[in-house]
Amino acid sequence: MKKFQFKFETVLKVKEKKEEKLKRELFKLHALQVEQHQILEKIKEEKNKATKDKSNEFVTDIQSLIYLEDYLNFLRKQIDDVNLKISELQIQINDKRDEVIQASKEKKIFERLKTHHLNDYNKIIISNEQKVLDDIAVNKFNRKEQHNY
Repeated sequence: MKKFQFKFETVLKVKEKKEEKLKRELFKLHALQVEQHQILEKIKEEKNKATKDKSNEFVTDIQSLIYLEDYLNFLRKQIDDVNLKISELQIQINDKRDEVIQASKEKKIFERLKTHHLNDYNKIIISNEQKVLDDIAVNKFNRKEQHNY
């Protein structure tokens, strides 16, 4: 009998590749989000440092105070921008995660179908082998019976 061949093997391979691609995209989005969190922490540290400088006696003239206040406003805007990017990335991550889950479900359906087909194929093989063994046993028995007459 011929070797087992799953008729939807190409579809299964496509589903596997799609799932892997989506997982890589999800990983990249996570990496971008981690990067944005690191940027946010650096900006917050810089803002805290500037706030301490403003409250300390380092600032002696009005011009330096104005400059420092402008710098703090700039840092606040950067913090808002980075927080917005992080929020947008979280939405993208959630969407991508849903896509990965859906692709995984589709792949598992075809994997189960392949397993089911393989089990059916194995049952047929075993049945055919049993028929051959039965035929051999019957022929052997018939030859013995003919010798006895």
